[in-house]
Amino acid sequence: MSVARIYRTGSPFNGAELAEVDFEQSANVMYLAHLNHAPTKLTRASHTDWTFAGVTFGPTLAAPTGLSAIETVPNTDAANSGNAYFPQDATYVVTAVDDVSGQESRASTGDVAHNDLSLKRNYNSLSWTGSAGATRYRIYKADNTQEFGYIGATAATTFVDDNIGPDYSDGPPVGDNPFAAIGDYPSTVTFFEQRLLWARTANHPNAIWGSRSGSFENMDVSRPIKASDALTFALVAGRVNAVNQLVSMNNLLALTSDAIFKIEGGQNGYISATDFAVRRQNGRGASRLSPLVVDSVCFYQTSIGNGVRTLGYQFQTDSIDSNDVTIFSPHLFRGFDIVSWAYAQEPRSLIWAVRSDGRLLCFTWEQEQQVWGWTICETDGLVESICVVSEGSEDRLYLTVRRGGKLLIERMAAARWSQVEDSCFLDSAVSYLFDPPARVLRNLDHLEGRAIAALADGNVVSGLMVSGGKVTLPFDATKVCAGLPYCATIETLPLATQAQQGWTVAKPQTQAKAVVRVIDSRGLKAGPDEASLEPLRARSSEPPGAPNALKNGLLETWLRPAINGGARLVVRSDDPLPMTVTGVYLDPAVSE
Repeated sequence: MSVARIYRTGSPFNGAELAEVDFEQSANVMYLAHLNHAPTKLTRASHTDWTFAGVTFGPTLAAPTGLSAIETVPNTDAANSGNAYFPQDATYVVTAVDDVSGQESRASTGDVAHNDLSLKRNYNSLSWTGSAGATRYRIYKADNTQEFGYIGATAATTFVDDNIGPDYSDGPPVGDNPFAAIGDYPSTVTFFEQRLLWARTANHPNAIWGSRSGSFENMDVSRPIKASDALTFALVAGRVNAVNQLVSMNNLLALTSDAIFKIEGGQNGYISATDFAVRRQNGRGASRLSPLVVDSVCFYQTSIGNGVRTLGYQFQTDSIDSNDVTIFSPHLFRGFDIVSWAYAQEPRSLIWAVRSDGRLLCFTWEQEQQVWGWTICETDGLVESICVVSEGSEDRLYLTVRRGGKLLIERMAAARWSQVEDSCFLDSAVSYLFDPPARVLRNLDHLEGRAIAALADGNVVSGLMVSGGKVTLPFDATKVCAGLPYCATIETLPLATQAQQGWTVAKPQTQAKAVVRVIDSRGLKAGPDEASLEPLRARSSEPPGAPNALKNGLLETWLRPAINGGARLVVRSDDPLPMTVTGVYLDPAVSE
């Protein structure tokens, strides 16, 4: 018998702060950002070894130590009484380089040599203690009080300068941590083009910082600045634009409280510390809810109005355009915010969203088919948060649901199944597999005192009352799913067509016949309204005693006459059975 337990580890965040924690993951490391905490990372070393730690910004390659610069002065121009001998101070530093990771360490402590290298045979000898992991070393020199410039590289720990001219366009990295104090902690984080980007501090809400290229925890810069250095810039467009979210797509998008900005590279197309451009795209700001990227489209919640909009590139305008995807169902969002959402790509491309009142919304999105729409999923509990976890060939939704004073972790049932007895269309359900068959269902303590239903070997059983954490079926069964029943309802919009006498809108209509196209469905009812529902054809050639077979194709029904201003059809399933409707066809009679 398998045994499991909850693994716990200490977190620097308290419960009230979790909603404002932004995060981004790279393999076994998750970076976390919150306005009240220094940048943090969660590292997974094994299934039972998870550690929170502050991010230490800087290269992992240590700087060389013990640098010593020794002058060799065989030529003081004695033949001319030293008239051409003019010694000057030269300061040297050395950095270590790891060619495998591409990292360059910070500079060593400098050392000074006093010599006149312009005279022949004079030189300065450098030596130092090497760094673990270094494959070579870069040497920089500063004449008098000038900046450091590159003079050479070596794989050894010694170097000779015999009057090498410094390249002042190539200086050593200088250590920097822009998030070292309260007020400078970022609250937004993302990855883009091999950089880790942070944004939105209390002191600089419109600023964005990017790490060195390929070194996520290194914010060092050089003097003068190099393309691969860390970068910093602010978004300025007439108003204060607090960077609520950063989104990595084809371009980097900054979703601010007032507008949307696109950050893109210059001539080479890649963002660098020396070449990037920031352009405002539109004036519809975003909330702090983390956006969802689906295919090439970004979904975000607006900062004002509680709506959900998309961002996507439009060739016609050569810009990032925004569209409202709640325009057909604004009543589901009016007065509510989305507090948590997640995208399940397989098998049906769904966005699940938790409303601020605990209701669960579902958005169907098939961009290539131009099919999209919202629906509400109602249960007797209040959903608090959700996430999606890929399991096998499906993306499964996990929910925290508060039911009757208990907080439950629940998982959406699999959408793919082979036989109807393997399906589950019940809330807060428990599944059983008995060998030999049994009729007592246990482990239902979370539903104590509730009336539940069950699907037992494909047969519907209702009216079961949980007592002592268990119920008893009226017969033995092998595969059982038991939980809270719910009702699934589809209602078409009033029919509007153009006939010889004009549009049918607002004209008396009577629907006499309806055809419903279904896939693997059973137990459906249909009618012109909720008060006139009748079962659709259930059985055909099933053996006596066997459960009804799943239906595929067209199901016809004659409807009770009902005169109204627009023919419509209501399809409902009250039982814990599958219902997939792909089309509804009406044959109305229209009167003038």
